[in-house]
Order: sequence, then C-alpha cells, then structure tokens
Amino acid sequence: MAAARAGRVLRQQGSTKAASISSLWRINSYVSSQGEDPDTHDDFKPVERDAESAPSVHETIQKDIKENPVMVYMKGVPEAPQCGFSAMVVRILAEHGVKYKSRNVLVDQELRDGIKSFSNWPTVPQVYVAGEFVGGSDILISMHRSGELQEMLKGLQKES
Repeated sequence: MAAARAGRVLRQQGSTKAASISSLWRINSYVSSQGEDPDTHDDFKPVERDAESAPSVHETIQKDIKENPVMVYMKGVPEAPQCGFSAMVVRILAEHGVKYKSRNVLVDQELRDGIKSFSNWPTVPQVYVAGEFVGGSDILISMHRSGELQEMLKGLQKES
C-alpha cells in the first residue's frame, strides 16, 4: 500500500523515477522479509525465544525487584535518559545518592508493556523500593519534596 502511494507521488514527478523507486521498494520489501540474509551479521538477525525455557516478562520483573533494593524501569539509561520524566527520577535518586538498577523499556516492547500490566500503572518510569511499587516521577517528586522518600531510602546502600 505504501509502495503504491509512493509510486503515485513519484509518477507525478516523472515516470522513470517512479518505476525505479517502485522496483527498489519491492526488492527491499522482499529482502527485508527474508530473515536469512547471508550478509547480515548474527547480532542483527531476529532472535527467537524458546517460550518454555525463557521466563515470562512478569517473572523477570519479579526477579528484578526482588534482587535489587531500588529498581527503575525507564526510557533510556541513567547516563542518557530518553524522556524528561525518566531524567527527573535519575536526578532525584542521584541527589539521595542511593544505588539502584534500571532497565530500558525502549529496547524491549514486551518489557514496556509488561511493566505496565505488572504494576497496573500506565506510564514509565516506574520505581520500586524494597520490592514495592512506589510510582512514577510525579510521585517520586512529591515524596522527595515532603521528605518521605528520604525516610524510605534510609538504610539502603549508597553509591560510592
């Protein structure tokens, strides 16, 4: 459908261009749908997960929050947050000097959807402390301002 639309637009600009672009579009679609391209490095080939042996996304999340006293699901990484709300969570946790782990939901759509269903909270970032869901950036900001977050983080390992 997109190829036909592109072809129509290009036909208005010149039929030779349209024919060559349309042909390239079809070839590109064919090549990219093949998956067994010998010129593609293994790092870029689709990964198939064994559904029986791989843990579910909810099991992975449960393991993350159990093993890490402070766990953040965010857009981007702490060194380079990809949204302002995630950046705010990183700044608040840095101000408290608390050690935490994070996962970038932008690299895994299943994780991005899974964290929302796990917590029944529609947005990211999401912060967990001592295995409990605290909330997103708005709640963290409020707790930070009131001093409640400082109390909650008391006794947790500080960054060195």
